[in-house]
Amino acid sequence: MITLPEPFPAWIAGLSKWHGWLQLSAERAYMHDEEQYNSHYGVSAPDPGEGEGLCNLLVIHGVDTTGPAMEVGCGTGFLTHGVARHYPGPDYLITDPSPTFLRLTKEQFDSDFPGQTRRHYAVLNADDLSRLPAGMFSVIVMRSTLHHILNVPEFIAAAARVLRPDGALIMGAEPCEAGYLLMAAVAQSIPNALKAAGVEMRPSWIAKLNEFTDTVQYCCNRDLDKTYAEDKHFFHPHELSELGATHGLNLKFYPTAAFRDFAPPYIHSFHCFSNFFLIYMEFCMLFEPDFMDQIRRHLQPQLKFIDDCHRVHPGPAITGVFLLKKGSLQLG
Repeated sequence: MITLPEPFPAWIAGLSKWHGWLQLSAERAYMHDEEQYNSHYGVSAPDPGEGEGLCNLLVIHGVDTTGPAMEVGCGTGFLTHGVARHYPGPDYLITDPSPTFLRLTKEQFDSDFPGQTRRHYAVLNADDLSRLPAGMFSVIVMRSTLHHILNVPEFIAAAARVLRPDGALIMGAEPCEAGYLLMAAVAQSIPNALKAAGVEMRPSWIAKLNEFTDTVQYCCNRDLDKTYAEDKHFFHPHELSELGATHGLNLKFYPTAAFRDFAPPYIHSFHCFSNFFLIYMEFCMLFEPDFMDQIRRHLQPQLKFIDDCHRVHPGPAITGVFLLKKGSLQLG
């Protein structure tokens, strides 16, 4: 009797390679220096708790993990290491448009790595997801990736197509429009707060503040051509829920949560609005230390008001975890 190869291994074996990477899309470098990504955003990759928490969520929601998983947009591998260690399925396809990001991620793994899942690396632009075979993957994982994708409705439709029944698209660290709009509104009060305190805004401070508020406005607007922008969109959870439902995906949204919240020691990483706001301005927007000192000193009333409005419940939803699960196969 002839034993046919498993669909995923046969598909992987048939893909072409270029410079050592499987090719699903044309290569595309990140808009900024990939080697400096972690230092720019003040992160340390990998974070094993992120992948462990993600895999725990798959168990909680009864997601099928018997087939391969795929990561879309691995970046420097902040999420990858933990998924590779804890995902129980047979294969893990790790993708990014940037070969440099793939190299940085692959360098995390040494010969002593304990994970049993086979790792594969491919160049893939998320907008090309529709090229992948239908029903191939049990899980699609993403962290801080969806807002880079040009056509989100087409991506969600493609994800639903390539997922198996009871599979899931699970995404973390995606920006929610209402939360970022609130951050921008608070940021716009900085000049008046400093002026009232007798502090003059420096030109470099004004430039960084305008960069942030202009970016928020750009990502909120939906009547612009965003083809060549790196950061493109903010999201409303209810809109992602409706979009997923159109393609048979049911959304569970965890506001202000991160994947690592679902791994030991199970501590919520989002403390409050003011903490997120200040960290974002310092590490993501790279506000100068002197500017940050003035903001912490003179913006206390505004930040305290928002924190006091959410003493016993999470909010506002600046980011969160989105789990879109595909329905079970219905037998007629």
